[in-house]
Amino acid sequence: MKWNILEIEKDVKEALSEYRYKHSLNVMEEAASLAKHYKASKDDIEKCKVCGLTHDLCKELTEEENEQLVKKYNLPRELLSKENKNLIHGFLASVIVKEKYNFDEDMVLAIRYHTTGYPNMDLLAKIIYLADKIEKNKNYPGIEQERLLAYQDIDEAIILCLKNQIKSLKDKNRRINPKVYDTLSYLEKINSK
Repeated sequence: MKWNILEIEKDVKEALSEYRYKHSLNVMEEAASLAKHYKASKDDIEKCKVCGLTHDLCKELTEEENEQLVKKYNLPRELLSKENKNLIHGFLASVIVKEKYNFDEDMVLAIRYHTTGYPNMDLLAKIIYLADKIEKNKNYPGIEQERLLAYQDIDEAIILCLKNQIKSLKDKNRRINPKVYDTLSYLEKINSK
């Protein structure tokens, strides 16, 4: 394996609160479990683990730190808008893991879009998206059905998660990123055949 998971874990622990660090460890564990269930290769299981561990690496940065990194990496300024408050950490983490640990492009995409998914996701991206939603300490209406479905049909599980996410955001009168709808529409289309 080309990544030193202990070194990465140390970096993640330093970057995050105890709560967020535990969440990251849980996502790593859930991602490995899903990868094994879906018969991923040994290398892909390792990829799932390090992506699960680092997906929230930038979740607790200040607005100033976000701004500095957007500038440093020449990322779109709209990431700093209020509407993208819940997305920016995935974008920032994806560029940092690429630069610092030389993560592969599929890993970068899985981390970048772990909150919304994206059309035509590969298995790695699907696993990271799902593991973040269903890790063992998460608890919200509908999660038991999501957990059950996650080990039966990964696409159907993601469809259910996306629908629950949309409903939850609508109930809170919060903006829904268009990528959530794009992902849902794509998965529904390919799974209706």
